[in-house]
Amino acid sequence: MSNQSVSIPQNPLVVGSVQSLNQLACLQPVELQGLCDILEIRLDGMPAHIDTLNIELDRFKDFPLLFTARCATEGGISELSVNQRTELLSQVSKRAAWIDVELASYADMKDTLHQIRSEGVGLILSYHNFTETPATSQLQDIVDLAEEADIIKIAVQHNEVSDLTRCVEILQNNDHPMSMMGMGSLAPVSRLLYAQHGSLLNYGYLGNTATAPGQWPAKLLREAIATLDPVN
Repeated sequence: MSNQSVSIPQNPLVVGSVQSLNQLACLQPVELQGLCDILEIRLDGMPAHIDTLNIELDRFKDFPLLFTARCATEGGISELSVNQRTELLSQVSKRAAWIDVELASYADMKDTLHQIRSEGVGLILSYHNFTETPATSQLQDIVDLAEEADIIKIAVQHNEVSDLTRCVEILQNNDHPMSMMGMGSLAPVSRLLYAQHGSLLNYGYLGNTATAPGQWPAKLLREAIATLDPVN
C-alpha cells in the first residue's frame, strides 16, 4: 500500500539527474527551476563525500530532492553493499522528497525504508534491464511485486519497435502511479511516448553527461513534454 502522506504527481514531471559532486556544484538553484521539476542525487556516484554533499544540498533546500543509491547490477556507479546503500539513504532522508530503491533490494532494506517513509518521504521501487524489454507478462509481474511503492519505475533496453508497444500496454492497463522509460536508440522517442501515456517521472540529465543510455537533456525533455497532449 502506498504512503498516504505523499503527494503523487498528477502530470508528467521531469527529473534532472546528477551523479557527481562536481555536477551538483555547477548547478545554481535559480537556474534549476527552469530545467526540471525534481533533482535526483545519485548517491552511488559520491558515496565517500556525504559531509560535502550535505553542504552542497543546503543550496537546494527549497527544491524537491530524489535520492538514489543504485546497486551495481542495475547500473550503480560504485560497488556498494546493501548495508552501505541503506546507510547512505538514511543519512540524507531528512532532505528527501523521494527515495528510489531497486525492487530487488526492497526486502533487504525494508525496515529502514519503512522508517524513512514514516517521515513522509515517497518511495520509488525500480527495475532496470540494460539488455532487453521483458515480455508483457514479466513486466506485469514486476508491477505486481512493486505494489508497495508510491511510484513504480521501469527502465528497460529497447531493441525493436514492439518493445514500445508492450510498455505502453503496461501503462494503459495499470492504475498504479508509474515511471516508464526506454534505453538505447529508441529511448528518446520512448520517453515522450510514455510521458504522453502517463509516465509521471521522466528522467533527463543536467550538465553534459547522460546518466542512462538515450537520455534527453532535462531542459529539452521538459520543453518537449510540455507540447504533448495526454492520451486518455
